[in-house]
This record gives sequence, C-alpha cells and structure tokens, in this order.
Amino acid sequence: MLGDPVAPPPLNDLIRWMARRYVVPAGKAFARVVPPRVRVKVDEPVPLPVEPAPSLIPTYTGGTDLLAAIAGGSSGVWCVECLPGHDRSALIAELVAAAGRTSGGTALVAVPEVRYGSQVLDGLVGIFGEVARVDSAQTDGMRSKSMMRLGRGHGLGAGGRAVVLAPAKDLRLLVMDEEHHRSYKEDRAPRYDARRVAIERAALSKAVCVLMSSTPSVETGAAAARGDIGWVTPDRATRRAARPVVEFMEKDEARAVSHELHVRMRDVLAAGGRVALLAPARGYSRTIWCATCARSLRCPRCEAGLSLDGPPGGRTTDVRCRRCGLVAEGLHTCPNCGGTDFRWIGSGSQRLAEQLTRSFPRARVAYMDPSNVEDSAAEARDADIYVTTWIGTKAVFRPTVSLVGILDADALIRRPHFRATEQAYQAFAEMSDWVGPAADGGRLVIQGSEPGHYVIQAVTRGDYRFFLERELALREELNYPPFSELVRITSRVADPGVLERAAQASRAAGGTVLGPIAVYQGPTGRDAQQILVKCSDALLIADALRSLARDTPSGSGLAIDVDPR
Repeated sequence: MLGDPVAPPPLNDLIRWMARRYVVPAGKAFARVVPPRVRVKVDEPVPLPVEPAPSLIPTYTGGTDLLAAIAGGSSGVWCVECLPGHDRSALIAELVAAAGRTSGGTALVAVPEVRYGSQVLDGLVGIFGEVARVDSAQTDGMRSKSMMRLGRGHGLGAGGRAVVLAPAKDLRLLVMDEEHHRSYKEDRAPRYDARRVAIERAALSKAVCVLMSSTPSVETGAAAARGDIGWVTPDRATRRAARPVVEFMEKDEARAVSHELHVRMRDVLAAGGRVALLAPARGYSRTIWCATCARSLRCPRCEAGLSLDGPPGGRTTDVRCRRCGLVAEGLHTCPNCGGTDFRWIGSGSQRLAEQLTRSFPRARVAYMDPSNVEDSAAEARDADIYVTTWIGTKAVFRPTVSLVGILDADALIRRPHFRATEQAYQAFAEMSDWVGPAADGGRLVIQGSEPGHYVIQAVTRGDYRFFLERELALREELNYPPFSELVRITSRVADPGVLERAAQASRAAGGTVLGPIAVYQGPTGRDAQQILVKCSDALLIADALRSLARDTPSGSGLAIDVDPR
C-alpha cells in the first residue's frame, strides 16, 4: 500500500500543468488527487473487460475509425456526436471493451452532475459490475478505496469531473459524457475545466480522449469541423428519424400557456398521455409590481427585477434577485412609496402549477425547482402535468411524456451572455430527446417570438451542424471562444490598484482587456469589480498573473478564473 503513488507519472506532470494554467500553487493542485484520509481495505484490481462486442458505434459515420484508434493503442481526441435516445452507457461500454481487448490498461469515464444520480454510471455498473467509482455520491471510504484501487491497476474508473485526476497508472481511454455540461467547470481553486484537463492528460498519457455529447460544445464542434480532432456522427437519415414533431407557437404576453398549447395539452391528457412544461423561472412570480406608484420592485444592490419565491401569505414569501442572489425575507411595503397593493406578474414554476391545477382539475400536477427537489421527485414521476425548471429535466428525474412545452424560448436565447444561444440550443435539443421521436408520438412545442432564429431552426431540423456554422460566424466576429481563450479576474480587495495591475500585466502578455464592471457575488458576498481578458493563449496570461496572485494576501478576494463558463 505504501508503495502505490497517488500521482503516478504522467499525472505528476498534469498537476504541474494545472498549477500553471489555473494560477495556483502546485500543492493546491496536488491536493485534488489525494484520496480522503480514511482507513480502508483495498480490493484486488480487475483488468478492463473485453465485452460487449461493438454493435452501436460501428453504425456511426467514423465509428470504426475510432475503434481502430483505440485498438491500435494510439492517442488523440475524438468528438462523438451521439444520437438522441441512444443508450450512452452501451456506447461507452463498447469503447471500454475495445480498449480491454487490445491495449489493456485503464479507462476513465466522467459524467456530469452526479449529486442526484446518473443513469450512465448506473448503466456501466450494470454492464461491468467492477467499476471503481470516485464520485461525490460515494462515501469518503468508498472514494478512497476506489482511488487506491485505480492506483494499483484496476481497469475501469468512473465519476464526476474529479475522475480525470484519478491515479490511473496506464491510462488508455478517457471518456467525457455530455462534454458540453457546465458542471465540468470547478468553481473553487484550482478552477479547472475538466474537459481541458482530460485533453491534456490524454496527450501526456498517449491515450484516446472521447468527448461525447448529442450537442457538443462550440469549441469541440469547431475543432471537429476543422479536422483537428476526429468526428463520429450518426448519419442524416438516422438523425431525422430521431426527431419529434416540433411546433412553434407565438408567445401570449397575457398568459404563460397560450391557447394553442392549452389545446395540445388537453388532447394529450384526453388520450391518456402526459405533459411536461419547462418554466422560465422558479418560485411564484417573476416580477413584483406596485399598483400605487406603478413601479416594479428592483434589487437595491444591482437594480435587477425582484421575484417572489412563494405565494403571498404562504410559508415562503422571500423576495429574490435572480442576478446577484440577494434574498430578503417577506414583502410588506413598497420601498419606493410605502404602498401595500402589489401585482404579481409572470408565473414561476409554483404559480404555474397552481394555475394548471385549476385549468385541468382531473390531472395530477407536480412542479420541481431548486427549492423542492428532494420532496417532489417521487410525486413528479406520477404526475400527468409536470412543471419544472432546468433542474428537473435531468434524466434521473424526468417522467415519460408525449408532449414537452418550452414556455419562453426568448428568455433563454436572449440572455446577456455570449454562450446564451449555445446553451439554449443544447437545452432545446435535450427537451427534444426527452419527448422522443415523432414515430412514437413525441411532440415538442416551443413558445417564442422568433420562429426563424437559427437555434429554433436547428432544433426543428435536428441538425447540429446547421447551428454550429451560424454560431461560429458570430463568435468569430466578436472574437469569443473558440477564436480566443478567456481569463476572468475578480477583485474584492480594498486596494483599487490590484485590478489595474492585473489589467496591465494581461495587456503586456498580449491580451485584450474588457472592463472593469461591477459584479455581485451571492446574497452575502461583497461588491466586486471584474475584468475579462481575451487572448490567443491563456497560459501566457496565467504566467503574467502569477506574481500578482502570489503577492496578494490570502483571503483578500482576488480570483483568477481561466476558461470561465
């Protein structure tokens, strides 16, 4: 046991690379690979499995080339644009078995957001049994046991983003499932992007890195389109067969559910089907309006509109800012005029569920948002109408439905962020996957005001490349990734010169600096200033900022975030 290193080569080189790119001391990066300090008995390692034989991957264009790369023990990065509805556990299992039949060694599989469970992880355990899991759903003892088992040569490890740092001695294959997912970005120092780390580790280990998603990130898609990495895709006919019926409806400004969508819901329920609705916001009301002074209530910190968490007079009447996270208990008088006559405008998930209960009294209605995930999971599975925000669209929660309605496409597409359209497309495509193909009765309804927007058109066509081409044109014009790399620097330091020194160092290293702007960090966080650096190589900016980070006292509030999401 004492002879098993926690960072066998070339993992030690990866740690040094992480420390450099993400501007942290090497010890802080090394701490990410140290198992929890618990006493455990480590099981004997089991080699990579050799079954199942490939049957799904060869049906993809480029699939046999990927299998040949794994079989030949070569290195490289591949994008697998998996077909919606395909069992990703089975796809990944075929890749793992290919590595086992030819080169042996270790395969690592990363999945996003494992807090509430993962169907892919459960599927891999069901197929192989002997999976060393290092995700946060396991106890400290189980994680430590799995990490040390991998260090002794166990064949298959899986978990969340941290699995890319697991101590595998002879890494041959590293798979990132749903590689576009935001949870692959760590929010504590070192603030690493697991995708970047996976690609670097595969290069150091001379292994194959597979980035798998039905809607790859723009950076991954661009690399595949340029031919920099391999691209495995389903053929056009198969993609088209997987599409649901997609219907666009004009949004009714007076009501959350338009008359046309109401009719579709009525017909589905009458036929014995079930409906899911994607609400644009959590809670009760999206906007609070004072009837006395005719003003909407604004956040005292950032001037964004306030929303109401629960119904007036209910148990939870917190007022919340969706931008900076400010939460105030209760609402009694208007801060502008002292009035008490309020109007609640725009339905959140809870209020929408109440309204639908009145509209469809015979239907079982359930809602899910971040405030009630634990309590409503079982109720949601039995609901006839399931109202949810994004948290409830995870495969582990969502029930089988034949109609999905996106209530406000504009709110997602028009968010003030350069990734807004990318994330909207990925979200809409996930809803399309949820409802299933048209041949099985699947129907997706999108409410909005721009039927010709390329995000809507790409979802309707079931065509990722259609979206990618148009998104890349806009990214190139504004010099956003993949045409640049980003570094975000935030300062809460009392010394106003800290951020200026960071800007000067970034410019000297060839970066373009945007800002500073004021930002607000959570309900109890202090006001901060932030700059964004665009550059051709983030390593150069990171090197330029290292002395500033070293000389700034710990706890002063300086945060350097390379590859921000």
